[in-house]
Amino acid sequence: MPRIRLSIFLSVFVAMVGLMIIAPVMPPLIRELGLSEIHSGLIISLGSIAMAAMAPVWGNWSDIKGRKHVILIGFVGMFASYVLFTATMYAGLMQFISGGLLVVLLIVARALIGLFIPAVPSAAQAYMADVTDEKSRSSGMALIGAANGLGLVLGPAIAGAFALIGLIWPLYVGTLLPLVALVVVLLLIPAQKPVIQAKFPRVNPFQKGVRLYLFAGLATMFSIVTLQVIAGFYFQDQLSLTTQETARMVSFGLMFSGVAMIITQGLQMKKPKWQPKPLIMVGSLLLMMSIALFLFVVSLTGFYLAFFLFGVGAGLMMPGFMTGASLAVAREQQGGVAGLVGSVQGISAMLAPILSTILYRLDKHLPFALVGAFVMLLFLTMLSVPNKSAANASATGNQDLME
Repeated sequence: MPRIRLSIFLSVFVAMVGLMIIAPVMPPLIRELGLSEIHSGLIISLGSIAMAAMAPVWGNWSDIKGRKHVILIGFVGMFASYVLFTATMYAGLMQFISGGLLVVLLIVARALIGLFIPAVPSAAQAYMADVTDEKSRSSGMALIGAANGLGLVLGPAIAGAFALIGLIWPLYVGTLLPLVALVVVLLLIPAQKPVIQAKFPRVNPFQKGVRLYLFAGLATMFSIVTLQVIAGFYFQDQLSLTTQETARMVSFGLMFSGVAMIITQGLQMKKPKWQPKPLIMVGSLLLMMSIALFLFVVSLTGFYLAFFLFGVGAGLMMPGFMTGASLAVAREQQGGVAGLVGSVQGISAMLAPILSTILYRLDKHLPFALVGAFVMLLFLTMLSVPNKSAANASATGNQDLME
């Protein structure tokens, strides 16, 4: 069991680092290539669309083909995609290719990364559901949340460190990491039979018991991505900072959030007493408190405190919605529901940058106000759900499938 948990943790961590390591170096690389911000937006957005579309496919396939099989395919695909992306970047920087061909190749390579990355967390989350019972499920999902949080913190940090050597060096690291994880998975995860032995209904994202936690996942991930996208603009405008001061402050702030998230989920792993509903509700309250600080306290100390509270809130909500979704379906559908959770993350990564930047142009406070309203709606929705219904989501979800 410990080696399986370690493998799952490492797999999700590498997938998150692979996703995050590109973000800090994309803007300067795009400008070095002589391309515009619009090209950068296209490359990133189409990668997010691929993630949202493919996550459910990989999840369902892990039910049919086996978790380890899908994780291995994901890492092989990530490696090949990163080779193409890095080679294209290198060719562009060396001026071997340029113009429309360069843009097309970058879009294709980034879309392939988005296609293969969700195979890993989707199958890993389903595997965690396989090796935990209902009482320890939230502890297992907290481990996955901690892997996400650690990747969120270390991905940009690794990129920043290797970017000191050269802008393209973080991409070299992103290419090698899947190979390391591939070896670990091959050695540590035992061969596993597919969980589907006969035809079983696919998970419907709108079925009772599932939709509630997918909505919670959407609110959580939308909030996280929005903060990542507009934090730099907001704090520079609010505190009249230089670009270097802004970069330093936002890096520290996101680090505080990531550390708070990891600590919170570490405590949840040790004492997995809370069920999905209280995890989400307490996390929502903390997230709303952090939004209030962002909106009404214009000081560096206040903003750092807001980042920390945001991390604690998100650290409670992530295992909450993953556990709730997992308990809402049968064992034969764990891959399917894990894929839907991955799809929600992709949808958030696609919608949040567009909405938050449009709203920011209208008023710099509007993106935070939207996040606050979204999270408050989630809190009120969870409050209206009877405790018995939330606690027995698995039974209701499976009952719906039989009707």
